[in-house]
Amino acid sequence: MYEFYYDYLKPKYSDCCKLLVTDTDSFCCYIQTEDLYHDMSKNTRNFDQTHPLHTTTNHRIVGKFKSETGSLAPLEFVGLRAKMYSLLIPDNPKESKIRAKETKKSYVNKKVRHDQLLTILKTLKPTPTTFCAFQFTNHVLRTVKINKTCLNAFDDKRYILEDGTGTLAYGHYMILHSG
Repeated sequence: MYEFYYDYLKPKYSDCCKLLVTDTDSFCCYIQTEDLYHDMSKNTRNFDQTHPLHTTTNHRIVGKFKSETGSLAPLEFVGLRAKMYSLLIPDNPKESKIRAKETKKSYVNKKVRHDQLLTILKTLKPTPTTFCAFQFTNHVLRTVKINKTCLNAFDDKRYILEDGTGTLAYGHYMILHSG
């Protein structure tokens, strides 16, 4: 993945390409170009089947990328921390992607919206949540009510810059050390 980013995307787009978030098997980039779909037209297997660029050539081939949002271009990205982000698709809200690790997927799908992540990013105030879950202890199954933090902008893996949105990895040479 890093090879693709640094050996293909960065030389091709230079300063018009910015890495937004990475994970073990994925990354999200901001790329400024005339037509990204044309640029990446060889890997369009999860596009709508009526889209002119749809193909199944690279379907289920290890090492090939896919677009998280298919042929729909996201308008906005909000990344609060590792595995907690949202991609807003304005024309089709059902296709918007919201991920919040350690929170039940059903709760995220029903209750969490893109504008909530944006508010958390601006205010830095976490949102508490309560939901029910099954718990199995000592061969006894019961329903329990769980209280936990759902959305939180505190990222213990990154150093947040003064602008409040940019980050650097801890230990980066651009982080000024005090004392």
